[in-house]
Amino acid sequence: MHDRLGETRPARLLSVVLGTGSDRLRAQDSQKLLNFGFLSYEGVRLYEKGQQISTLQVWKGSSAALKAGPAADLFVTVPKGTADKLKAELVSQQPLMHRLPRTARRHAARPLRGQAACEYPVVALENIAVAGFFVRAWDSMRLWFK
Repeated sequence: MHDRLGETRPARLLSVVLGTGSDRLRAQDSQKLLNFGFLSYEGVRLYEKGQQISTLQVWKGSSAALKAGPAADLFVTVPKGTADKLKAELVSQQPLMHRLPRTARRHAARPLRGQAACEYPVVALENIAVAGFFVRAWDSMRLWFK
């Protein structure tokens, strides 16, 4: 995924070392940990701010579809060389009603093992007005049979 956007950035790391005999040894161990982290991991941008990830079906709105994407650039930190294997999946609450808050949907990035590595909120990239009475009534009837 980082090839498409072509951007990586170094990971931000924090080191905490406890139980050493002196400040000098603590600084050396901390430096070793940070070097390992910077050499072994990379930050990869999955999506840009405002980039459409998916189109979601919306009920009782003036439009039947809603563009969804991240509110900010979405970076994840992964082991070097594994960014191409990272898979992203948009999981949304269904049925998606017009009245839901803008951040009611979540974006989950999943590594190879299939476990969610992280979750980030996505937002509506456009405003959709509430549908008129007849469209809302029609959608309500359709939802009964769904």
